[in-house]
Amino acid sequence: MRRARSFLTLAALAAVGVGLVGQAAAAETDAWAASRLGKTRLGETWMGASLAREDLRGQVVLLEFWGYRCPPCIASIPHMTKLDRQYGRHGLVVIGAHAQGDKGEAKTEAIAIARKRGASYTIMSRAHVPEANFRGIPHVFVFDHTGKVVYEGHPMDKQMDRTIVAALKRRPHPILGEMKYRELRAAASEVKAGRLGQAWKLCAARKDAEGPAGEEARFLLGRLDRHAQRVLTRTEGCRKDSPGECMEMLTELRKQYAGSPHGDAAAKRLEALGAEKEFQVDLKAERMLRPIERAVGKIPPRPDDRAAQSSWKRRYGSAARQIKGRVESMKKQYPDSQFTQKAEELLARLTGKG
Repeated sequence: MRRARSFLTLAALAAVGVGLVGQAAAAETDAWAASRLGKTRLGETWMGASLAREDLRGQVVLLEFWGYRCPPCIASIPHMTKLDRQYGRHGLVVIGAHAQGDKGEAKTEAIAIARKRGASYTIMSRAHVPEANFRGIPHVFVFDHTGKVVYEGHPMDKQMDRTIVAALKRRPHPILGEMKYRELRAAASEVKAGRLGQAWKLCAARKDAEGPAGEEARFLLGRLDRHAQRVLTRTEGCRKDSPGECMEMLTELRKQYAGSPHGDAAAKRLEALGAEKEFQVDLKAERMLRPIERAVGKIPPRPDDRAAQSSWKRRYGSAARQIKGRVESMKKQYPDSQFTQKAEELLARLTGKG
C-alpha cells in the first residue's frame, strides 16, 4: 500500500506540474491579448519590415504617431532610428504610425522623408491605440513586454529613453519567457548561451514525453519556432528596403539555429540571395547610399533666396560637390538600382533641382 500511495503521489505531482505549465502559458497569452498593445490595431505597412500584432507579443514597443507635414515629427526620426539600431536586437520594436493622410502625396512624401532621414524601422498608416486621447503629434506610446503603456508623451523627452531601458531590463528572456524550466534546464541553458539550434534539438527529442518534461519541451519548442519565424518574416519585410539588414539577420539566424531546420532554412535563403543578381546589386548600392544619406542629413537644403545662396555655397558647396561625386559613381556602377535613384533624389532635394 505504501508503494501504491507513493506512486499515486508522484502521479498527482506530475499532473499538477503539467497543469501549472499549461496554466502559465495560457495566462501569459490571455494577459497580453487583453492589454492595450494586445488590442492595438496595426495598419498598412509602407516601409520596413511588415508587422502583425502577434509579432509584438513579449516585446517592448515604441509606437510614434507622426506626420510628414510636422517639423518636430521629422526632427525626431534620427532619434527613433538610433533607438531602433541600439536596442532592436534586445527586444525593442520601433514603429512610426503616420497620422497625416494615408494615400497619394501623403504616402509618397512620408516615405521619402523617412528614407532621407535614415529611418530603419517600420513605417505604417492607420494604426490605432485603444483609449488613446491625444490631439497633437508627434506623440509616443511605449509598451512594456506585458502590453501595458509605461510612457506616453513626446519622443524627444529623455524620460522616454529611460523608460525604454528600464522596460527592456524587466523584460523576461524573449524565448524562455517566465516559465520555470525544471526538466528542460539544459535546453534553457543553451538558449541563454545563444545556441538555439542545440536547444531546439533537446526540446524536439523530448516533446512527446509525458508529464512536465514533455510539456516544458513543447512550450519551449513552440517559442523557439515562433522566434525563428518572426526573424524570417522580418527578413522578407526588409529585403527590399534594407538588404544589408536582411543579410545580417539571416547570417545571425543561421549561426544561432545551427543544426536545426531553422538554421537550414536561413542558410538556404542566404544561398538564394547570393545568387540573386538584383538583390546583390541593391546590397552593394545600399552600402554606398548610407554614407550619402548621413552626409545629406548634415546639410540644409539650398535656399531659394539668391542672396542666401551665395552664403550656402561658401559653407556647404564643397560637401555638396563631394556628395554629387558619390552619386555619379553610384550611377556608373549601379544605374538600375533603386538605391541609386534614392541617392539622386536626395541630391536633387539638397541642391534645389528636384
